[in-house]
Amino acid sequence: MASPAAMSFFQAHRHGDSANNICCDTGSAEPQWASPSHGIYISIEAAGVHRSLGVNVSRVLSTEMDSWKPLQLRMMELGGNKKFAEFLQEHGVPDNMPIRLKYTTRAADWYRKKLLAMAEGSAPPEPLAPGTGHMPMSDAATGQQVLDEVFRSANLHSNSCIHCASANRKHVRGRCLSIGSSSSSSSSSTDSGSESRSPTPPVRGRCLSIGSSSSSSS
Repeated sequence: MASPAAMSFFQAHRHGDSANNICCDTGSAEPQWASPSHGIYISIEAAGVHRSLGVNVSRVLSTEMDSWKPLQLRMMELGGNKKFAEFLQEHGVPDNMPIRLKYTTRAADWYRKKLLAMAEGSAPPEPLAPGTGHMPMSDAATGQQVLDEVFRSANLHSNSCIHCASANRKHVRGRCLSIGSSSSSSSSSTDSGSESRSPTPPVRGRCLSIGSSSSSSS
């Protein structure tokens, strides 16, 4: 539960600025939650979305039920709904932008870094480049998305490794990515009553079966 000192702070902070008496995201009256990451007050509905973004984007606390650290109270003191809203407007972030998108813009990211630096008394982040605030924090695909695209594209143009590939392994330009592991899957083939053959051995990480017109014979 919030300490008496914290509750006194919130009462005074809201009394001093009417903008703090409504949710910064939905406009609902008397918000009982806050995001110290941005120094703003939010409704319980908005708080649910903020929590889904993760604490690295927005830490959410109840102004009545949770315990507050001095640093978090300092961030609320330096922040406020009005300051945050005006900053986003200055950087072209629409008021009606969905919460999930709004708080992952470069402007929101820079603002929370600046607010934390001010509260800690540390060096502020590099200035935000003009005209970029409305953009996502990263407009590049994630590393996993890049790999998925590489594998997808490669599979369209490469032959299948008939000896060491399994259903969940990918190939890039004829190179079997499964080679090099402690054990590799094998498949067996038989000739008219002959015994099963051993899988084709890899040479320098390349599967010998790829690109060949026919399988090796004994």
